Amino acid sequence: MTNTWLNDASTDGVQNTTLVLIKPVGLSHWPTIKKMILNTAPISRTRLVKVTESLIKEHYDEHREQGWFAQLTNYFVGRYVLAVEISADPLKIRKIIGTTKPTDPTNTDTIRGLINSLTPEDTTMTEYTKGIDNLIHGADSEEAAAREIKLWFDSPMPQNPQYLCLTNHNLEMEGAVSPFVGIQFDLENSNVLASHVTDLLEAMPWNQHWKKAGNAIPIVVVGGLTPVSIIGLQYLTTFSGRKLKFGWMNPESGEMQVIDLQTVKNRATRHRM
Repeated sequence: MTNTWLNDASTDGVQNTTLVLIKPVGLSHWPTIKKMILNTAPISRTRLVKVTESLIKEHYDEHREQGWFAQLTNYFVGRYVLAVEISADPLKIRKIIGTTKPTDPTNTDTIRGLINSLTPEDTTMTEYTKGIDNLIHGADSEEAAAREIKLWFDSPMPQNPQYLCLTNHNLEMEGAVSPFVGIQFDLENSNVLASHVTDLLEAMPWNQHWKKAGNAIPIVVVGGLTPVSIIGLQYLTTFSGRKLKFGWMNPESGEMQVIDLQTVKNRATRHRM
């Protein structure tokens, strides 16, 4: 872990851990959610997971007989969630998460209560949250936490990707991962942006694999040197200690071509002129 995770939260007497999942809508608001968590307890580890049908159905297995089970699980399939292990009692974290319905009057100053201020003026809360995504899930007991930690952190690591897309495009190519699809980054605050991007990249399950000499690092796909891409490239270069191969995503056609670093720099220079 980097010093991103250092905090003053007390762990006196804490002998257990719990798990939260940052849902797809919640990923855009991870910096705020992280701050609220760290004010209560330290984070042990994170893992960014692309949700499969079998994984999400096992997670929500207790609701399998409900009529809305398919709608609930289908929403997550193919999307990314951030699994977060926290050194705290599950019920302590549930208090800062809030109740299931974001509009509940008791949700003032809770994570789920954030939705009230995040919902765009031109849409309804149900449209914004898809009626399902209330930003975060939290284990409701020690037993549930143990089961969910094992489920989300011990699930098999996906095959090493050939392409890592740092744009908001969903790179529909075999062997490609696009973890930033749908995420809204704060481009006005450079410190928050840097923390947000690197937190997500640090949580990718292949990091230790990429760090070992001789292991393949994916081609990094960018769509112009946006701040998000710059931060991502800096992190991956520093972390791996190796030169990266680049792909350029044409924002108009959505097509990708492999290019060298000098071409990236030339295009970036033209873009600034």
